[in-house]
Amino acid sequence: MKFFMFAVSSCSLVSLSAFHSSQVYHRRPDTVLHLENTDRRSFLREAALVAATSSIFTTAIVANAEDEDLTTKLFNEDGSLKDESIEIEAKFRKVELMWDGSNQLAIAVDGENTGSTSKGSSLRLSYELPEKWNTDSKKYIDKAEGVKVCERITIYRSEGTATPKVLEKASVKGIGESLKVTDDLKGIYKADLIGGRTRAKGDQKYYDFDMAVAPSSCSNSQEDLGLGFCPYDSIYLLSSTVFDNSLYVFALECDKAEWKLANSDLRRVRSSFSVERMAEAI
Repeated sequence: MKFFMFAVSSCSLVSLSAFHSSQVYHRRPDTVLHLENTDRRSFLREAALVAATSSIFTTAIVANAEDEDLTTKLFNEDGSLKDESIEIEAKFRKVELMWDGSNQLAIAVDGENTGSTSKGSSLRLSYELPEKWNTDSKKYIDKAEGVKVCERITIYRSEGTATPKVLEKASVKGIGESLKVTDDLKGIYKADLIGGRTRAKGDQKYYDFDMAVAPSSCSNSQEDLGLGFCPYDSIYLLSSTVFDNSLYVFALECDKAEWKLANSDLRRVRSSFSVERMAEAI
């Protein structure tokens, strides 16, 4: 019996020495002495301690080996992804609009100017869409899932001038009023502010707002849990900035089903919105 226990502890020490350097191992000579010069109860305690410590380090070694194996499975030697479908997930295509630098109302829906909005050459407004989305019919269909993931994307410049203070106080004054939302985005006036943050692209500061609208009634819906309110059924992801004294707003709309499926991609699309001045030709 003593030989069996000693064999276990010896294996444990070998495992530890394989993971640690010899210096670390020699910091605990007392462990070896205790195994040789104590009574049976102390011997069992020490053996259990060493065995438990060994299992921890052995687990770490196995985990590291599994990580390396997973990396080998996912990546080629040159660092590229082996699974092409995963690579598509990470690719985006840019949607660009060219506008003038005036302070007149301008609107674009799903990448196309509307109404009296005309093309210009002073400013470039852009955002990025995942390549896995089929946007040929302007319906934003996820190719892999075969379902719609976004309702509409609107970009507009409000009429008149604006200062950054308008955006700084938007959460207090009201998002809809502060952003001077267009007629097609009136739903924002009824939306609740769920979250907000600022981000920077170069010297340009952007204010992002997450808005959501709940139906006025859902008493006959299974989603009404008897709490007196309804779950949100419409979501607006907004991004706004003041550029050359004009207010520019990006608004992405989706419903709760689309949000549940593609919220990560939808947030990336919103965060890609930018306004920049085109370099003048010499």
